[in-house]
Amino acid sequence: MKYKILFIGLFFSSLSLYNCQDKENKSFFEKKQINMNIENIFPILVKQIEAGNDQKYSCYSEYGKEDLDALISIEDTLLKNNGYKIPKKEIFNDKIKNIFGRIIDNNSENQYLKIDTNEELICNKELKFYPYSVDAQYLYVDKKHYFITYFYALPQILDYIKLYPDIKIYEEEDIIIKDEIEKVQVKASQWKDDNDLHKNRNFNKQLLISRNKYLFNDDKSHFPWLVTHDEYFMESLVTVFGYTEDKRLLEWAFKKQGFKYVKYPSDKILENFGKFLWTKQCNGEIKIHDTTLNLIKELLVPSSQSGNEVNILYLAEYINYLSNEDKDIPLDFSQKAKLIATLLAFGEQYKYNKEYGYNQMFLGKFIHYQDIEKKYKKEFEKNNYYNIPNLKKWFLEAEQEKDMFENDQTLSDDPQPMDYLYKATYKKGPFSK
Repeated sequence: MKYKILFIGLFFSSLSLYNCQDKENKSFFEKKQINMNIENIFPILVKQIEAGNDQKYSCYSEYGKEDLDALISIEDTLLKNNGYKIPKKEIFNDKIKNIFGRIIDNNSENQYLKIDTNEELICNKELKFYPYSVDAQYLYVDKKHYFITYFYALPQILDYIKLYPDIKIYEEEDIIIKDEIEKVQVKASQWKDDNDLHKNRNFNKQLLISRNKYLFNDDKSHFPWLVTHDEYFMESLVTVFGYTEDKRLLEWAFKKQGFKYVKYPSDKILENFGKFLWTKQCNGEIKIHDTTLNLIKELLVPSSQSGNEVNILYLAEYINYLSNEDKDIPLDFSQKAKLIATLLAFGEQYKYNKEYGYNQMFLGKFIHYQDIEKKYKKEFEKNNYYNIPNLKKWFLEAEQEKDMFENDQTLSDDPQPMDYLYKATYKKGPFSK
C-alpha cells in the first residue's frame, strides 16, 4: 500500500513542467475533471519495462490499444496541468480537417484516428496500434480528449524510477534474445541503459504541450520553440499535409526553402516549389493554395534588393514543368489544366504592372510554346476559364500578340522563362539585362 501512495504522490508532481505555477499544482484529487485509474496504468508500465527498449529485437511487439490508453490518460493530465484548454468538439474536428485533411467520425466506436506522417502513406487510414519508431511515425488523434500525440512508451513520458523506486526490480534480470539469423544469444537493451532517457522524456513532454497548445489553443508563443526543435513536423504541415492557412507558418516554411536563382532549376527544386502551390487530397481532389500566391505577391516588391523576383521565375518555370507531358505528375488533365490556368492568371497580372512588365513570360510563352495543340485552350474554354478574373481577356489579348522570340536564332525551340525575363521591360530587379 505504501508504494501506491508514493506512486500517486510523485505521479502528479511529474505531470507539471512548471512547478512554480502554484495554481497548476493543486492536489491530484482536487482535479475532478481528471479521470485516471492509477492501478490500470501500473501493470502496463511494468509490462513495458520488462520488455525493454531494444527495437531491433521487437520490444514493441506486445503493445496494443491498452498501452495507448494508458499513455493518453497520463498525457491528458499533463496537458491540463500545463494550461491546455480543451477545445470544443466542433472546433477540434475542424482543425483536424483543415490541418491534416482528415474527417473525424464522432459516431465511430474508435476513440483514435491514426495519421501516417510518411508523405507516401498519409492516405493510409488503417488503425493500428504501434509505438513511435523509425518505421512507425504515426500521430494519434484522441477524439475523446481532443489532442494529438505520438504513441510513446510510458518510460518515455514518465520518470518511472522516481515515481516508483522499487520498480527497478523488474529490470534486474537481463533480457536475453536468441538471434535466429546469427544463431547466437544477445543481451537486449533496457530502459535503464538509455543515458538520454531523462533528456528525451522532457523533450517529449514539451513537444506534446507545444504542439497541442499551438495548433488547438492558437497559442502562438510556442511557435519559436516548435520551428527550432520540431522543424520537420512544422514544415510537413505545409509541404505534406497542405496546411497553408497559418500565414506565419507558411511564410517560415516557404522562406526556409531558400529558393535561389537557377537558370534551369532541377525537377526536384520545382517539385518542392509545387508543394506550396497545391495539394492532392485523399479524396483525389486538388487544393490550390491561393494563400501561397498571396504570400508571393506580398514578397514581390519592386526593389533590386529584395531577391524575391525569383519566386515569379519559379512560378513560370513550374508552369513549364506542369505542361511537360514527360514529367510524372500525379494529376489528371483536367486538374492540371485548372492549376495551370490559376498560375497563368496570377503571373500575367505583372505584365500589366508598370513596376514589373514581364511581357510574354506567362501567357505569351504558354500560347506560343507550351500549348501548341491548343488542348489547354479548349479545356479553359469548356470551363469558362474557371471564372478566374481577367484570364479570358488576357488570354485573347496574348493570342493577338506577335511572338517576340519568333526570329531569335539564339534560342532553343522551347525558350525558358529566364529568356523571357531578359526580354522583359523590368528595369529594377537583379534579373534585368
